[in-house]
Amino acid sequence: MTSSTRKIGSISYLPVDSHIRNIASDLLLSIVTCGLFNLYVQHKQMIAVNDMIGESKYRFLTWLFLTIITCYLYHIYHEFRKSKDISEASGQANSNDPMVSIILTVFGLGIVADATQQAAINRYYGSESL
Repeated sequence: MTSSTRKIGSISYLPVDSHIRNIASDLLLSIVTCGLFNLYVQHKQMIAVNDMIGESKYRFLTWLFLTIITCYLYHIYHEFRKSKDISEASGQANSNDPMVSIILTVFGLGIVADATQQAAINRYYGSESL
């Protein structure tokens, strides 16, 4: 394990710089693939947020299963919870980002909510670029 890699429990996460993503290309690929690429983005964001908060709170298969069986309702809660954890890890516990994520996700703009979350993740890991 290198100095830029973190390990939580028995799970070893990727180097910190791998959490920084190009938001514009994520949005473009999500639109071109009719949202399928956003599944990959969700997975990568879950790994990044788990690393930010220091625990294995987000699991992709659990999220996918619950999102399908609840007809997307769990995803709305998930976006709120993920935004709240990102805000708290970034030292902005009173941020409005969780509510913005709920509103965007309810109105079918989940990829925009993911883009705002990724921007916060990028800032947390020291990148201001898109």
